[in-house]
Amino acid sequence: MPQHYYYCYSLPLEPGSVIKPGNWGRILKKYTPQTSPNCWLFVRELVYESVRREAFPHKPSRFDSIFLCFTENDLIEFRDTNNRRLDIAYEIEVIDETTPSHIGDLTLANMANTDDYHVFENRARLYWQGENIVKQELITTSPIRIIRPINR
Repeated sequence: MPQHYYYCYSLPLEPGSVIKPGNWGRILKKYTPQTSPNCWLFVRELVYESVRREAFPHKPSRFDSIFLCFTENDLIEFRDTNNRRLDIAYEIEVIDETTPSHIGDLTLANMANTDDYHVFENRARLYWQGENIVKQELITTSPIRIIRPINR
């Protein structure tokens, strides 16, 4: 039986709906000062990508992946702390478990007002090492399939 994960998305979807990976990268590539005034989010992702390419080239790019939580509670906490309260929580399954994936620490992507390039670079190295994980996050290049919406 395939492993189930948890995902949040802004659209209401039916069980069986398929979501393709790479939407986060699509959004980032459309960033402009007018549409996304917090450029630090973009900087963080560019640093994570730079560290991945340099030291972990076998890992999938966050730009090409989809982000999943291992537990329903972790997803709800992520949704609430990242101001995504309008998103709908879903239980999902990964369609192709053979595609490139990585388990990183979800908490390493959190940002504080004092973070700078060097903080992002250090966290990126820890994220891609995938050790001493506080909260697991699976990034995968596989499409996912909605199993059911979660009413929380």
